[in-house]
Amino acid sequence: MSLIRTISFAAIAAALAVGCASQPEQAAPVAPSATQPPPVLPISQSPRGVEITLPDNVLFASGRGELDATLSAPYLDRLGRLLLTKTDKRILVEGHTDATGGDELNRRLSVQRALSVADALVSRGVPRSRIETNGLASTRPVAPNDVEAGRRLNRRSEVIVLGETIENISRGEPQNSFEDAAARVRAALEQGARK
Repeated sequence: MSLIRTISFAAIAAALAVGCASQPEQAAPVAPSATQPPPVLPISQSPRGVEITLPDNVLFASGRGELDATLSAPYLDRLGRLLLTKTDKRILVEGHTDATGGDELNRRLSVQRALSVADALVSRGVPRSRIETNGLASTRPVAPNDVEAGRRLNRRSEVIVLGETIENISRGEPQNSFEDAAARVRAALEQGARK
């Protein structure tokens, strides 16, 4: 009898271990520490909703569609937390490229960039069912493509919280935790021109 009980407990333990191991792990959004201010996110209100442009640390290298996990983590953690705690609206992630390269390459890169950001948000607990992705290639530049600073700004992803308002997203957030997205582009271009 004790042998059967031992085998049953061993079988249950093994089944639980297999069940636990087969569950995909999701990283919980990391809240900023009390000593470290949250990263500043460029934000703007548009007719579509709240547009959050991922900043320079999340921009993509030329010809690349993968995020730098180390540099982008604080911004994506913060964005994931906002999307989970401030709104339940649908999200559109748009990928963009600069104007170098051919149209087909840029289309594929922009799709890959949008998917990279969407995957990062899902890994932070944002339901995949809320996220739509779109690759726009080089059709919507935010800066001139004739200078490197402009091309760098055009290699980006934007997260649009459809039908949302800045007032709702920013309510209760620390002061100076958002900045005007257009002003950030202008400042980056001015800094690039001085180099």
